[in-house]
Amino acid sequence: MEYIGEHLWAGQLGNVLAIFSFSFALLATFSYFSAEKYQDDSWKKLGRLAYAIHAFSVIGVAAVLLVMFINQYFEYHYIWHHSSSQMPLRYVFSAFWEGQEGSFILWMFWQALLGLILMKTSKDWESSVMTVFSSVQVFLASMILGIYVFDYKIGSSPFLVLLREHPDFANLPLFKMPDYVSKIDGRGLNPLLQNYWMTIHPPTLFLGFASTLIPFSYAVAALWRQKFFDWIKPVLPWTFFSISILGLGILMGGAWAYEALSFGGFWAWDPVENASLVPWLTLVGAGHLMLLQKRQKSSPVFLYVLTLLTFLLVLYSTFLTRSGVLGESSVHAFTDLGMSGQLLVYLLFYVLLSIVLIAVNYKKIPKNKEEEHFLSREFWMFIGALVLFVSAFQIIFTTSIPVINKVFGTDMAPPVDRVEHYNIWQIPFAVVVLLLIGFTQFMKYKKTDSKSLAKEILPSLIISLILTIVLIIGFAFNNIFYIALLFASIFGLIANTDFFVRKFKLHLLKGSSAIAHMGFSLLILGALISTSKSTIISGNTSGVDISSLGEDFQNRENILLFKGDTLPMGAYKVSYRNKRKEGVYIKYTIEYYTKDNHPAFVLEPTIQVNPRMGNVAEPDTKHFLDKDIYTHITYADLEVDDDTLGYTEPEKKKINLGDSIFSSNAIIVFDSLSKNVDKKSRHLLPEDIAVEAVMSVYDVQGNRYEARPLFVIHNESAFSFADEVEELGIHLELTDIIPDENLFEFALSEKKSNKRDFVIMKAIVFPWINVLWLGIIIMTLGSLSAVINRIRHKRASA
Repeated sequence: MEYIGEHLWAGQLGNVLAIFSFSFALLATFSYFSAEKYQDDSWKKLGRLAYAIHAFSVIGVAAVLLVMFINQYFEYHYIWHHSSSQMPLRYVFSAFWEGQEGSFILWMFWQALLGLILMKTSKDWESSVMTVFSSVQVFLASMILGIYVFDYKIGSSPFLVLLREHPDFANLPLFKMPDYVSKIDGRGLNPLLQNYWMTIHPPTLFLGFASTLIPFSYAVAALWRQKFFDWIKPVLPWTFFSISILGLGILMGGAWAYEALSFGGFWAWDPVENASLVPWLTLVGAGHLMLLQKRQKSSPVFLYVLTLLTFLLVLYSTFLTRSGVLGESSVHAFTDLGMSGQLLVYLLFYVLLSIVLIAVNYKKIPKNKEEEHFLSREFWMFIGALVLFVSAFQIIFTTSIPVINKVFGTDMAPPVDRVEHYNIWQIPFAVVVLLLIGFTQFMKYKKTDSKSLAKEILPSLIISLILTIVLIIGFAFNNIFYIALLFASIFGLIANTDFFVRKFKLHLLKGSSAIAHMGFSLLILGALISTSKSTIISGNTSGVDISSLGEDFQNRENILLFKGDTLPMGAYKVSYRNKRKEGVYIKYTIEYYTKDNHPAFVLEPTIQVNPRMGNVAEPDTKHFLDKDIYTHITYADLEVDDDTLGYTEPEKKKINLGDSIFSSNAIIVFDSLSKNVDKKSRHLLPEDIAVEAVMSVYDVQGNRYEARPLFVIHNESAFSFADEVEELGIHLELTDIIPDENLFEFALSEKKSNKRDFVIMKAIVFPWINVLWLGIIIMTLGSLSAVINRIRHKRASA
């Protein structure tokens, strides 16, 4: 059959380019390896040519896939699965990297570009560094091949699988039609990803991941060539570039969670968040040890461990995210595409390579002839790197519990309260790090005079102590861990500000380290105050008990607002005024007033309607200098209908005994199921099987009414008889009993004329969260300034 409207050229071109990218990465690896082994420039030239073709093939792969998304080629399963004709064009990039194949292409794209730069700048290190770098591209390129070798599938291609050939669709009548392409639409993009942050957060994060390959490649090359110190100078700018971009990408993810998700915060210690954070921690430790090694050569063993481990942890985070081992424990995890074995080979190859290189060279790597002095900068910088390593180990160990259970057959339980568990462990580490970045700046290499050190840091200590006491009183801190973190973050900020002013004379490039440390201190300070002192202000003042609806509807956290009513809430009064539909979004207008009834501001929390994947509540936030007021809808009616005649369409609800149903003007509680039915008064036959659902119906004033819908089985056929609460205009019917699930299905309809629209809403105040965002900006600027400073130093000494 000849199909009409298929764009087979796109898949064919994309597939050819994917094969090219794999083949020429393999050739580049072999050529550069030969150039290093034989010191032959002809091999190096071939390696350059092969890598350039590989890089442009990768760019071509990304371009073809993007064209397929923009032009909505839904005949391809990947395009169909991640987009639709209703999806706004601005989310095309989110759709591009929603799936595993697209995110692999994004990762490979960044590494291809970085490799082109590295090829031109690595000079004497080119052959050895590019051997390692190109070999990683071989593994990545294999992830999108989608070909079979001896019945084993290598990779998964977005270009090969047509919808009509997919096992789930091949036998459907629609795909037997020649013009099926004109009749199909895409499945759509996950509603959680339909946010502007998801167009900029993933590419930034993957650029950070890609950049960790450069320090790794230099470290492997150094061990290979046994030049144990020479690699540090050329790799320093790349290391701090990676620190800044990876850190920014991770924190962008927090910003996305804060802006788009309704859990109320920016960091939830999600397993995939953790797996991204851990490589950053080890990389920061490695970067600081590189600074130490550049200043004075000491044993670099721990530096090699941290540098190699950073990239290996990136690979491990990839395995965690894409293997399906995390299951439902993370909102970020991909489903398993059957590539777990391939991912494991990818990871283990570089783990074994790293172990072998360190083991072979361990005795040859120079060791310290004498211990560092206790009052030397290098001693405490090493301690700082060690603390970061231990912090990273704790996070990755707990995150890996599902992996440990699967590999060793154990039954370790993950923490019940994930946030509390990580906070208990990580706060002490953060305190130590903040104290170290405060006083280490003032220390000298080799040995520091204790009296001069005390004199240098005493003003910062005194100011920090005073500010800590003020904030303890002002915010009523009483948790000893929080107080310690409060002091440490203030001390880190004050000490580095002092150092930046007095020692660096406000020079932005020379003082880049102090600037980054100031930003980190502000970040932790803002996170501490905004999270530990956040306040839920939406206690229910409506007089209607909503707690019977479930554990998500606590009266102390959620307020019930009927349309047009104005109720007190925290320092404000709030009113639900209106709702409107804009495409797939339903926006609820919530007006905030001051206590004396003056308009304060308006928020529009939103529900994104997605029948296929589930509706998503999106918060709206009012930003003030000293706080954010964060508001999201817990429950709302999604119908936008002005008709007031007759009854609403029956809405079916499956509930258990003791559960509740919400109508517009009442709460309906399923009290019990009664078999004592007066069959005669109900005009039933003696042999009929009949049960009554006893329902308590409470209006907004708390008055109780009763409804008893009846369910009857007569001659193996089921019938239902509705009951009505006329005073409230509520019509209830028991439509089905599902014994296997212990559930009962009710159909609820009510008079449109007495229906009052309402929302249940949650509002949280995050005090001084702008300190956190300011810290992120300053830390990123400080890290990028360090990159510029290192590049200038490198050029000056060239």
